[in-house]
Amino acid sequence: MPTLTTASKGGRPRKSDVEAKSLHIIETASRLFAQQGFAATSVEQVVAACGVGKDTVYRRFPSKLALFEGVVEHARVQTLAHFQTTMASQTGDALTQLRAAARWLLAVNVDPTLIAFKRIAFSEAIVVGQAVASRTDDPIMDRLLSLIGEAQKAGALARGDARFLASQLLNSIAMGPMIEAMLGGTTYASTRAQNAYFDKAWALFLDGAGA
Repeated sequence: MPTLTTASKGGRPRKSDVEAKSLHIIETASRLFAQQGFAATSVEQVVAACGVGKDTVYRRFPSKLALFEGVVEHARVQTLAHFQTTMASQTGDALTQLRAAARWLLAVNVDPTLIAFKRIAFSEAIVVGQAVASRTDDPIMDRLLSLIGEAQKAGALARGDARFLASQLLNSIAMGPMIEAMLGGTTYASTRAQNAYFDKAWALFLDGAGA
């Protein structure tokens, strides 16, 4: 007897099917938003690219802003999962793990897709800014603060406000390359270029924050 993709003919779709369709919509919208920007992307374009009915999209995302919010939330979840996977493979003391976290931050802050979303957030700040900035929890920053605190206790970093040190770490490691990428530059597109920059930036951070 064949397996149906729904509970019964005319019945409610399985949860896995619904989630798969939602993911397909989000991934398609992510690609279009990243390629075209917010203003140039319409829900109708997403519908056509997905190959699903307009009602299927609007049931899940009642407006273009809701769709973009879904795209940003999906990117946030994927980014956090990638960070957690990266850090789970790290060994060594707190400073070694902090270095690994900082190197990951550089890479993620010049990722082309995430750069595209940040451009949208800045260029369409009135429309999408509040939606993008609405979350207050930040597990990545929490992990940085924890590692900085552990490194301070071990004597590897100077005593002081851990949150201030974390902000300076972000500034020295990621902000410059991120801004350059947002302006269309490709200086840090390759892993080799990122490594060369990171080694200098990390050394500079330790010169200021090291014990």
